[in-house]
Amino acid sequence: MEQGLPEFYTLEDVLMRLDAQFSAAELHGAACGVLVVNRHYAFDKWIKQVAAEAMGDDEAYDLVEQVFADAHYKLNTEALAFDLLLPEEDEPLAQQVAALQKWCQGFAYGLALSGLKTLQDLPKDSREWVEDVVKIGAAGEMDVDDEDASEDAFIELVEFVRVGVLLINEELQPVRGRAKVNENE
Repeated sequence: MEQGLPEFYTLEDVLMRLDAQFSAAELHGAACGVLVVNRHYAFDKWIKQVAAEAMGDDEAYDLVEQVFADAHYKLNTEALAFDLLLPEEDEPLAQQVAALQKWCQGFAYGLALSGLKTLQDLPKDSREWVEDVVKIGAAGEMDVDDEDASEDAFIELVEFVRVGVLLINEELQPVRGRAKVNENE
């Protein structure tokens, strides 16, 4: 059953309070990274690897579990409702860009956790997309001075990453059935 992602800053605050090693965006990226390679990856194993600090805090544990469960559900359903866990679009663009970079870093980490030995083990299209995601994560500070152009470029980049996650997931672990734009189809 779908429950949705937690609110970005709620999770971010809880993780900061615990002095966790991952941000909210990185955590979601890491969940997606392990799940696109292995949809049966165990939550108990994953939380110990990325958010062990949350195991002694009920609120944090529930939020971290919600992130993993939502990623698992949305990557394994016929509905194409997957989104990245990022700050809302009314937040400063620089914060959104930094969160996207953290998400990409988390995704790369999740791929490594999944047991993927090398990018050469991926099909060519997936490998090229992952290489681009790694570059986004390692890009450093991005110029966001031209607000309109930067915002448009950011929206395109988020969509590139979002759709790429769905495509690599489908390439590595096909979902049975016809894709649906909404659950009522």
